[in-house]
Amino acid sequence: MIIKKYATGLALLTAASLTLTACGRDTGGDTASAPATPAAAIDDSPAKGEITVWAMGGEGDQMPKIGEAFQQANPEAKVTVTGVPWDDAPTKISTAIASGQTPDVTLLNPDALAAFVAAKGFAPVPAGLIDESGFDANAIAATKIDGASYAVPLYVDTRTLFYRKDLAEKAGVSAPKTWAELNTFGAALKKAGAKEGLLLATGEAGFTHQVLLPYIWQAGGALTNADQTEFTLDTPQVIEGLAKYQSLVKDGVSSQTGTYEPWGSVEERLARGEVGSVVNGSWLIGPLKELLGDEFDQKIGIATVPAGAGGGVSWLSGGQLAVFADAKNPDGAWKFIRFISTPEQAARFSELTADLPAVTAAWGVAGLDQDPAVAVFNDQLKSTATPPVIPTWAQLSSIVDGYGERLARGTITPQDAAAGLQKDMSAVGLK
Repeated sequence: MIIKKYATGLALLTAASLTLTACGRDTGGDTASAPATPAAAIDDSPAKGEITVWAMGGEGDQMPKIGEAFQQANPEAKVTVTGVPWDDAPTKISTAIASGQTPDVTLLNPDALAAFVAAKGFAPVPAGLIDESGFDANAIAATKIDGASYAVPLYVDTRTLFYRKDLAEKAGVSAPKTWAELNTFGAALKKAGAKEGLLLATGEAGFTHQVLLPYIWQAGGALTNADQTEFTLDTPQVIEGLAKYQSLVKDGVSSQTGTYEPWGSVEERLARGEVGSVVNGSWLIGPLKELLGDEFDQKIGIATVPAGAGGGVSWLSGGQLAVFADAKNPDGAWKFIRFISTPEQAARFSELTADLPAVTAAWGVAGLDQDPAVAVFNDQLKSTATPPVIPTWAQLSSIVDGYGERLARGTITPQDAAAGLQKDMSAVGLK
């Protein structure tokens, strides 16, 4: 399910801003005015002592197995993993930062990073800990704030187009490669029997912006200028992206009230043929194979997202590992992160969780490049984008959610939506 793992922007805002303020931790104001002090390099000696790790969801269930392998390589170290539900993670992390009582390492989402760094909760990544060129480039970019990295990517999450191959064949259409083909494709799937040609989450807080923003990027638009000093939403490219999103509802391809809830229902609706297509993540593959069995290859097609004038750009998120500023064993923590970032361990973690590794060499080690369904995601990773890594993103994403719902319901034009986004997001700011 799309973003089943991730806490909503509202939860992040409440946890990372309000909780830290209430607990009285000094955030020191604007992070841009106080560049991070470069962290000392981590040596190659064996790790020692207890290393405490928070990991969420299914990743938390499997992380102890990586910990066991680390302990075999570092006999004087002990990795203690505590599982945390994703919905509880923002409050739990922020409360720990505010109190100074933190574990050593935590898993988190990229869109949560900047708010916690603004609260001085995480330590910068030591120089030379990893070879950044061995990771997905956009995943690395999502760890950087004011030029310094505050986390190491563990896995990546991008979205591709899942569609009912049998309905497409019945309708005589192929997976759309361009915007010009997308609406026609969705309409054809409806004529072939689907209730919705393309499922969109049009009014779900925390989710709609993830559906809407790629259309802006595909049109060649951007949320901010290159140095992130101002918003750039009232532009022809952004308007074009908003218009494309709205056209899917206007043309009857998608519903005004599309939803991914209840969790787990997207794959069920796709398997039943009620949904003709949906842009979603690799986590759908396993459940769809279970639901369809031997019919999976006949009924499910997976393709990169259709391209607009700006290309076939898709959403990129994932999971990062960060070390708390108040970690009791930072040396051991960084050595554990370096260990799980090797191609062999990154591949093993992928095999355990079905996550897509952020370490590019791990794809071959795990054999992911041999699975045709997963290989499409590797192709899609060549064209992705992320939201700006800024502490106000939780508030900003909620604004996008609201305009996405209004566009779907037809109560605002793309031109007015672009102007409104520019005004409302500028009022919140980038810092």
